[in-house]
Formats: sequence, C-alpha cells, structure tokens
Amino acid sequence: MPAVVDLFVYGTLKRGFANHRACCERAIKIRTASIAGAIFDLPVGYPAVQLPGASIPLEAGADPVRDAGRQRLVRTPASARPVHGEWIRLPDPARTLPLIDALEGVRADGRGEYRRALVPARTQEGPRALWVYWMPQLPPDARYLPDGAWPVRT
Repeated sequence: MPAVVDLFVYGTLKRGFANHRACCERAIKIRTASIAGAIFDLPVGYPAVQLPGASIPLEAGADPVRDAGRQRLVRTPASARPVHGEWIRLPDPARTLPLIDALEGVRADGRGEYRRALVPARTQEGPRALWVYWMPQLPPDARYLPDGAWPVRT
C-alpha cells in the first residue's frame, strides 16, 4: 500500500496561500515543479489549469490509495508552455486525497468543477508523475496567464 501521494499544485494549495495549511501542512516534501498546460486566473480568486488531452495518461479513480499506487508512471512532459507550481508529497493518501478532492469539487461522476489526473511533470529531482486538479470547462471570464504562474505579478 502506498504511503504517499504526489500532487502538482499551482494555486491556493501552494505554500503561503489560503488552503495550504488546511490541506498540505503535513507535507513530507515541497519542491518547485512544472507541467505542460495552460493556466487561467478566475474572477472568484483562484486559478484553473487546462491540460492538453495527450498529457493525461491516467484519470483519477474512486480509490485514493489505489490512485497513489498508480503514480509510479513517469514520462517526460511534452513540449508545451509550462505551468509553474509546486510538487507536494503528502502522507496517507486515504485521508489526504479525499480532503483535497472535496475542496476542489471533484465528483465521482466527473461533473464537478475540477477533475484530478496524473500528468508528467518536471521537478528539481527529474521527471515525475504528479496528480493535478484541472478544470475541463472554463468560465467565460477566465483570463489566460501567459507567464504560466498564479498569482499574477504586477
């Protein structure tokens, strides 16, 4: 049984942001990372990522422990614009993934605000497969962030 789950976070789950303490304070490891995709600023105060379809080798299942065990998949990311964020390794997937899934509005029927998928990532320690929360349907007022990072630095 896997003892850890690896996430790519790019918004309020990052260090110093609103949801980090509640969901990620037990992190075993936090490193910079990037994935291929596009990041958008939403008027509600948090970001969303969209992923190129070819970059999603695995969608989340109903069992968080099984999902954590499936993250051993590692591929080099496709060349695309990077989304910048953090690789967060958390203990106890059976407890931590359902908490974050609920925060992100992930639903088993796939109709939630976000979905969770395993994607290839670049990290300081080389390529890794990380779980990321992505938004399949953006609101019309979402603003693309060409620098690949949230929050927007002005």
